[in-house]
Amino acid sequence: MKVVFLHGIGDGDPNRVWLGALNAALESAGHPPIDDSQVVAPRYDSLLTIDGISAKMPDVTYKVKNDDRSRREFERRQAAVYRRLQDEPDAVPFGFNSVPKPWMNAAHAFGVDNLSAMDLPQVRRYVTSEGLRGAILRYILDQIPTKGEILLIGHSLGSVIAIDLLDHLPANLQVRRFITIGSPANSEALHRGSERLLKKFPYATVLDWTNFFSARDIVTMGRGLTSVFPGAQDCAVNITGLDQHGADRYLSHPAVSGLIANTLYPSKEAVVASRALATRLTDDQLFTLIKLRFASCVAKNIKDTDRAQRYEDALNVIRDDLAAQLDQLAASGQPLPVELQAVVQGQAPDLPNRLELREAVVTLTTLTATNFVEPYEIDTGEAPKAALKAMVINLGFQPGVATHIAEALTEVDDLLKRTGGIPWGRIGVAAAGLALIAAGPIGLAMAAPATAFGGAAITGGLAALGPGGMMGGIATVGALAAGGAGVVTGAALGGSSAEIFALNVTQLTLRVSAEYALKRLNAPTEAELWPQLVSLETQISAELNRLNAFSDSKTPRIHQLKAAQDAVTKLLAFVVEKEIGGSIAIAPAQ
Repeated sequence: MKVVFLHGIGDGDPNRVWLGALNAALESAGHPPIDDSQVVAPRYDSLLTIDGISAKMPDVTYKVKNDDRSRREFERRQAAVYRRLQDEPDAVPFGFNSVPKPWMNAAHAFGVDNLSAMDLPQVRRYVTSEGLRGAILRYILDQIPTKGEILLIGHSLGSVIAIDLLDHLPANLQVRRFITIGSPANSEALHRGSERLLKKFPYATVLDWTNFFSARDIVTMGRGLTSVFPGAQDCAVNITGLDQHGADRYLSHPAVSGLIANTLYPSKEAVVASRALATRLTDDQLFTLIKLRFASCVAKNIKDTDRAQRYEDALNVIRDDLAAQLDQLAASGQPLPVELQAVVQGQAPDLPNRLELREAVVTLTTLTATNFVEPYEIDTGEAPKAALKAMVINLGFQPGVATHIAEALTEVDDLLKRTGGIPWGRIGVAAAGLALIAAGPIGLAMAAPATAFGGAAITGGLAALGPGGMMGGIATVGALAAGGAGVVTGAALGGSSAEIFALNVTQLTLRVSAEYALKRLNAPTEAELWPQLVSLETQISAELNRLNAFSDSKTPRIHQLKAAQDAVTKLLAFVVEKEIGGSIAIAPAQ
């Protein structure tokens, strides 16, 4: 693999100081140095200073009409890079990032117009002169490979040129990794009055893109590229000393050199799946696998083809995240159950059939409202309900159990249609953990040292280690099925009281559905449901009375509270009619 380096302003670094600094960093980390023969570093400094240089722009070679799938695959690869960078203690966002954007734009404009010591006007000249762009791009294209893979690095002005180059690359050439350092390409002052560089990012030919910047680099002004180029993933690095912009300073930083090493010398290490060290799957770990399998079943039952593919692609990001966390657990010395070892290897293990009927019904009913691919939002329709059949079979029960759960959910959903019904697959995993089944022990995360995880979890959803995440043991499966979990408090969730009440209504709606399904299956029901519904009705009514004294009658909060009150009133009538949840034989006031 060739390493292509595009230099910044100046003489093009004929002595390759940048390579010496990079090799020193690689060798200090135990990697071989990059040989000169492996490097392509075109010098175009003379083209920037000679007037009259002009050539026709090379053809755009990236002409894919629909690359939505490629973009999602690109984001999956970006997620893997993000996990690597989270482990770097000196790669954190800070400094100028907190400066308001208008101030930052003004600072950049001043720098472009006045900081001649850094020759930023050369960057402006490149951006505004199509003839110069064409000449430099053609010069570079004549020197780089026409096929295979390259590692592309662009520094300062070279980053601007590299970005411009991406959609003109040979069709059979793939950018294995794209790294920009000290890039001024975020400056609106550079793009004003000129053609926008890189109108369409080539997601299918550039495997990932990381932009490194120092918070004290006056050329970048501590600002990344993400706001201008959606394909970029920003990473602020802490560079010491007076020179905050030199290519050698960036390339000797462990985060930058480490990412380059990962490209050239990828690790072959894998988790040792030793059955001798395997442990029994805990209830929390089993719940993790249940959620993962339920998410897979949901993906298979989404009717819209495009949504189904997007959901599956998003779920792959979550699976990668979960596997990375398990990998870190194993690396910290924690023995993994055989089922979790299978997850690390990308396999779907069988679910142990050890849930009681009540545990299974309550768990599956709750999970129908969970968004397993949070933070991504994809309308799954009734796929969660359709997934129940496969799930009850996976858990060792007859398909008829799924029918009773689905019919109970449908009946309750129809009852509450006017107030929104059941939010199929729309509640975030973390919110579900608190609002639907109450927070419990973290489980797997508690069993390992805090430092074992680094920053492996990136999505904040299914795979997160905290309460509510895929790895978070928000409650044991037994606790899920136990009654009396209660409604959550504002302190637990934050947000307005109306939002909390709405989540509590959803919690109890699913509880009512589960209890009704259990009654249909001739199984015992929980007696604590009625007092919880009555308590919530009282709380909502009291809040409405308090707000009505001063608020406008049609505010969103009043509307939300009235909808919640209406839903609880209907649920109370429903449990009385179905004789479930410990209800008394007195209909609630209408």
